[in-house]
Amino acid sequence: MTNAERTDDAATELRLLFSPILVGSREVKNRIVSTAHATGMAAGGILNERYVRYHERKAAGGTGLVMTFGSASVYEKSAAAYGSVSLWDKENDPYLRDFAERVHAHGAVIMSQATHMGRRANSAESGQPIQAPSAVPEPVHREIPQALRIDEIREIVKAFAAAAARLDDCGWDGMEITSFGGHLIEQFWSPTVNQRTDGYGGDLEGRMRFSVEVVEAVSEAVSADFIVGFRMTGDPLTDVVGLDRDDMLEIAVALDNLGRIDLFNISGGTGATLSSQAGTVPPDYFRRGCYNHLAARMKEHLSVPVIAAGRNLDPPQAEETLTAGDCDLVAMTRAIIADPDLARHARAGELSRIRPCIAINEGCMGRVYDGLSIACSVNPGIADNSLSELAPREKQRRVVVIGGGPAGMEAARVAAERGHEVILFERTERLGGQVLPASSAPDRPHLGLHAAWLERELGRLGVDVRLGFEASVDSVLAERPEAVILATGARTVIPPEAEGVEARCVTDVDLLEGKIDIQGSRVLVYDAGALRGGYAAIAAAEVGATAVELATYLPTVVEDLDVTNKPGMYRRLARNGVVCSPNQVLVGQRNGSLVLRDEWSEEEWLVQGADLIVFAGYRIAESKLRDLISDVVPELETHLVGDSAAPRLLRDAVADGVRVGNSV
Repeated sequence: MTNAERTDDAATELRLLFSPILVGSREVKNRIVSTAHATGMAAGGILNERYVRYHERKAAGGTGLVMTFGSASVYEKSAAAYGSVSLWDKENDPYLRDFAERVHAHGAVIMSQATHMGRRANSAESGQPIQAPSAVPEPVHREIPQALRIDEIREIVKAFAAAAARLDDCGWDGMEITSFGGHLIEQFWSPTVNQRTDGYGGDLEGRMRFSVEVVEAVSEAVSADFIVGFRMTGDPLTDVVGLDRDDMLEIAVALDNLGRIDLFNISGGTGATLSSQAGTVPPDYFRRGCYNHLAARMKEHLSVPVIAAGRNLDPPQAEETLTAGDCDLVAMTRAIIADPDLARHARAGELSRIRPCIAINEGCMGRVYDGLSIACSVNPGIADNSLSELAPREKQRRVVVIGGGPAGMEAARVAAERGHEVILFERTERLGGQVLPASSAPDRPHLGLHAAWLERELGRLGVDVRLGFEASVDSVLAERPEAVILATGARTVIPPEAEGVEARCVTDVDLLEGKIDIQGSRVLVYDAGALRGGYAAIAAAEVGATAVELATYLPTVVEDLDVTNKPGMYRRLARNGVVCSPNQVLVGQRNGSLVLRDEWSEEEWLVQGADLIVFAGYRIAESKLRDLISDVVPELETHLVGDSAAPRLLRDAVADGVRVGNSV
């Protein structure tokens, strides 16, 4: 059950979630945790106001434990990655002190993650070789590392301790040492990566020596009430690193027996392969609470509190996790990114007001892996501070919004929240726009939750929603609007190159809406959008097509899908027998058959034998109504938002809606 399906009465039952807990000697006011994650916000490893504000907002929203700086580097010779923070750099000290004070002002506990990425780093920026226990490259990043000398290992141990001492001196509550994601500590544990024959290799005791030294050095460098945390995988989800869940449990128990660790943070996956790397930030094709069982197993054997991390998406689910005894605290990181006020709303009994995470990883991970700063598909305010707060209005205005997709609903919501009188016209009988067919695609069970939340918010705010209403110039002007927001979206089309093709031609939206009977059909999906075609191909295969081929002009199919979703997509395409044909350019038709040309051989071939051709990614903005209104009343304030301005991603539509709703 999702939070969209629960009633606010459930909030009264969140007793464990909002009970305090001692972590070391620090009291955390509730069990809600925002774990450390990359944001891409730090320039050259140095903090800035935007970064501080990003995490302070979570504390202000009621989060109990705020962890920061995913993959923060402790070692000067190992550059910070993914726009993270250099904990060794004293230039960060003023920011660190200010950061701690601002988070503490909201009653939250603050910790920093700390790491050395080892072979998961790269030398592109520094020009220096990356380091690892042995010269064994990682299959994902592929760069061959330099094997660490013993004196360098000892330098890194000291660097961990120095970072912890700096954080302690700057007023922080703790530091989380991490091996998670296949970082250097896990590389030392791995018998396939660590091929050393000295005291840091060999049997498990030798391979654990580095991690033991780090934990002991950190513990000795800080004050008694400074929290020492440890994040690790409970199951790497691959045999490439030579470690399984039993090995990870043995390692965790050995670390716990040191008596130096106050908190364990348990998740799943590792960075060694594309598939196991996706598991470190599990997208929507992973089940809810996918690693709670790993945390529960660890908790049975550990003497300190345990965090469970991995797709705990709403407060009732978190409460169930705690009640089951799976963990002591619950990581709700992406849910808090979607709504930093998650804890505050839940504590107030307002579960229906929590903006849901839809777990598509399009903004929070896809952008970071591409070297950009973090964004959120449903909450543009985390990436753009100007969109995180409502602008004051000078006077109440009458605003007409045309179109009930995500852009139109967001514009209506924000305008109404600011106190304007808002009318929304939607030509169909349902709100949601193209999110509705997209949410029926395989592996996206939570996609529609944001549209459902917006619909609830419009009801709460008293927006006059008129369904089944085809807006025209006359009907819009009859409302005497002072501002008009056009969110008329884009229509999916069949490209002109397909004109004259004898096989039936449809769009991906037609397919996903269930308008097409494809039982027993041979289907070709041609994807011009580098994303949508994969979902259409899987849908066709799973509802009865006898053969499916997915073609695109790009070097790979679903080229623009983020790296965490690609493994699941490729696996499902393969299991459904979908033939993938990249580098195929759409030419036109010849004698009733579609013609494709191989990008590299330049040989043309006819698509023959296909009963149905599905075109994905061909969209045309619907903006004509704005011009018609402006022709009649040129002085009337009008705005285009979302796909009606230009067909783009969901996060662009949502951001457009918030931006314009905040400006009318």
